[in-house]
Amino acid sequence: MAANTLGNLSLEIFLDMKERIETGLANNFPTQSRLIMLGQISYAVGRGDITINQGRELEELLGLKELLENYGKIREMGFWGDLEPAA
Repeated sequence: MAANTLGNLSLEIFLDMKERIETGLANNFPTQSRLIMLGQISYAVGRGDITINQGRELEELLGLKELLENYGKIREMGFWGDLEPAA
């Protein structure tokens, strides 16, 4: 696959995810759904389907920082599975 085609696919995936988030926001989707979407964003970045910057933009759009007082810890638990500091 040519680099240009991969770039177009990345943009297509990004725009699809952005549209799903915007639709969810318009329909007041619950926090749990937003967290699931965050997992999908993380997976897409990890696979290289979207860029890190696109992932950050989508994460910001979810508005989880404003909804969850302890979002940083929840995010850390989602990525690392543990909140305890390393010994």
